[in-house]
Amino acid sequence: MKQFFKWYDDDLKGTTYIEIHDDVASKQIAVMANKYIASNRKDKEHHFYLAEGKIDVNDIIDFGGSKISESQFYKIWNKYRDRHSDNWLKTKEKFPIGSEIEGIIEVFYPHGVIISISQDIIGIADYNKCRNSTQPDNLYPRHKIIGKVDGYDEENMWLIIDNPKVF
Repeated sequence: MKQFFKWYDDDLKGTTYIEIHDDVASKQIAVMANKYIASNRKDKEHHFYLAEGKIDVNDIIDFGGSKISESQFYKIWNKYRDRHSDNWLKTKEKFPIGSEIEGIIEVFYPHGVIISISQDIIGIADYNKCRNSTQPDNLYPRHKIIGKVDGYDEENMWLIIDNPKVF
């Protein structure tokens, strides 16, 4: 079951919106006066912005948060995404399905392994396939990974990577 919440974050001086699926954050975005910080892109200061671990929605409410509708969340999320749509189209042209990629592991999300291919190009690979491709000592951020583009995650603007090999 998906749930959606928002709250004002004094530290960020902005409003944070979160999508929670089965008690785990799946998307998160903060809207401030002059910028967005979202879970699908690396931020210079906040790295990848997604709550970790199981989320107790009562904690969000206790923190001053409130439940919102899915359409309210996606109104904000899509407004942010629209700002990146030209770059996303160029990314898909540059990396058609079947293209080889090389990148580095950035972070592990509930969705899978997040990979930086270049400054603005992000990929995602299945965690178990990554784990099965390498020794346990290599399955950490900053390790090199190669694979092939198998599809596109349109909501997050990520390349979906198959046949990952971690070095």
